[in-house]
Amino acid sequence: MKLWNPAAFFISLIMSMVMAVIFGILVPSFMGLQGLEWDLCLYMWPLRWLTAYLLINIIVYPIGFRLAEKVFNFNPDRDGMGLWNPAAFFISLIMSFVMAAIFGLPMGLPADMFFYLWPLRWATAYLLINIIVYPIGFWLAKKVFGFDPMAN
Repeated sequence: MKLWNPAAFFISLIMSMVMAVIFGILVPSFMGLQGLEWDLCLYMWPLRWLTAYLLINIIVYPIGFRLAEKVFNFNPDRDGMGLWNPAAFFISLIMSFVMAAIFGLPMGLPADMFFYLWPLRWATAYLLINIIVYPIGFWLAKKVFGFDPMAN
C-alpha cells in the first residue's frame, strides 16, 4: 500500500466536490427536498476529500482491484481503461455507498433515499470517473507532480 498517490489526490479532490454538489444539492432540490447548503458543501469539502483519499488508498483500491481480478479476470497491465473498467466498477460501487453513509446519513439523508439512490450514485460516479475524472486526474498528477504511472 502506498499512501501517496498523485492521481488519487486529484481524483478524490474532484469527486468529493462533484458528487456532493450532484447528490447533496441538485438531486434534493430537484426532488423538492431541502438539501445541503452551498456554504456547508464548500466548508466540508476538505474533510470529504481527505476521507475519500484515505479510504481509497488504504482500503478501497486494494479491495476494488482484487474483486476486479477475481470476478472479471481483470489485469490492469493487459486490459485497457476504456468505458468498461472492472476496477472502477467496484471502486465506485464501494465509494458511492461509504461516502454517502459517512457524510449523508449524519447530515439528515433519509435511510430509504440512501439505499434507493445508491444505484444512481454508483452509475454517476462510475461514468464521471471513467469519462472525465480519470483523464483529468492523471493529467494533473503528471503536470503538477511529474507522476508517471508506468514508472515504479
